[in-house]
Amino acid sequence: MTIKTVVASFVLGLACVAGVANAAPAAEPTTETSLRQSMQEALWPADIVQAAGDYLRQYPNGDWADAARALYERASTSARVLARSDVRLYRGAFQSDLLPAPVKADLRKAALGDQDAAVRLAHAYKQAGGDKAGSRYVGWLQYAAVMGHDKAAYELALHFRNQDQPVLASQYEARALALGYVMPTVLDHVRK
Repeated sequence: MTIKTVVASFVLGLACVAGVANAAPAAEPTTETSLRQSMQEALWPADIVQAAGDYLRQYPNGDWADAARALYERASTSARVLARSDVRLYRGAFQSDLLPAPVKADLRKAALGDQDAAVRLAHAYKQAGGDKAGSRYVGWLQYAAVMGHDKAAYELALHFRNQDQPVLASQYEARALALGYVMPTVLDHVRK
């Protein structure tokens, strides 16, 4: 190698290092207020867990530490439910921009494990109709049923029975019974 090649390689190396250093912006320090705000605004349970965890790591004795612990626990439970293969509810279902204002509040409640809010969201999607309405209706009911909502499990049993999916219908009927749901008596049109 000639001196020119070595110098050129050295200069190129310095330029690359300088370019990388200039390209990487300095990370903004997170304040307690910004962490608290991100905890309060997050809708996806994994995001709530992340924000609450960040708050607790940086401010373990902060003013919102108790609230952060509670949010962390509740959202962790929801995140575990959403990770199950029998719950077909994904990040897109937690987007509030397409929902009417009264339903948006239920989204945050459902993200924190509120079963009744999840059922209300399912019914809102069923009423709204549209491309994703059917899958979101089922997804929110599955989420509520796994969280322990007996009526949601029974509603899924009826839904899958109407869809000619007897295996799924029987699974959700069994879940509803296990959760304590009392099945309504069926009246036949046939007399014995």
